[in-house]
Amino acid sequence: MSDVKKKVVGVYLAAGSSKRMGTSKQSLDLGGGIRLAGVALMQALNAGLYCVVVVVRKADELDWLTEEAFLHIERGRCRIEVCEDSEFGMAHSLRKGIQVAEEMDADGVLVILADQPFIDSEMLAHLTDVFSKEDDYDYIASGDKGIPKPPVILGRRMWAAVASLEGDVGARSLFRLPMYHGRILAEENLLKFMDIDTMERYEKAKKIFRGSINKFE
Repeated sequence: MSDVKKKVVGVYLAAGSSKRMGTSKQSLDLGGGIRLAGVALMQALNAGLYCVVVVVRKADELDWLTEEAFLHIERGRCRIEVCEDSEFGMAHSLRKGIQVAEEMDADGVLVILADQPFIDSEMLAHLTDVFSKEDDYDYIASGDKGIPKPPVILGRRMWAAVASLEGDVGARSLFRLPMYHGRILAEENLLKFMDIDTMERYEKAKKIFRGSINKFE
């Protein structure tokens, strides 16, 4: 068990093309002018990470960034990185984020999806805390009934394998390989795993965000 806090960099994946929704979901209004992709980013920026690398697609106008996010950018705690080949899928955006984290000499990356508006900084901080305390973990994942789900931390030993992935896939397939050792942290509040990938979910997320309902079924 390590007594040294590891350097964990957030990789915030906001480069999706939103093909299923037919519109740029990053800028969808959840209420009061708060944009979808800006919500989880603020949680990441308040989770004690060394830095948050925001991976975006080309031509993203970044109208979803909050004023507070711009302050973090000015202070060097947040970086905007364009993924030139993001149209080929999530794996390419993830590769870009890991490349930047490697330049920062990070020990691990905390992968966060921009379309999960109900994660919170406590959840993210818990993942980094567990990762820092155990030297032999290659990954720490959030989980539902033993099934790993994002957000997830990937240690350096996994980065080469993650960089070899192609298309619209994440790192979950690697967790089953015997050479990697990790832990899945059970999350009881399944609302935190809700991702906005259809208009129906978007409409429900708006109601939840406004406080009219308190869980996702």
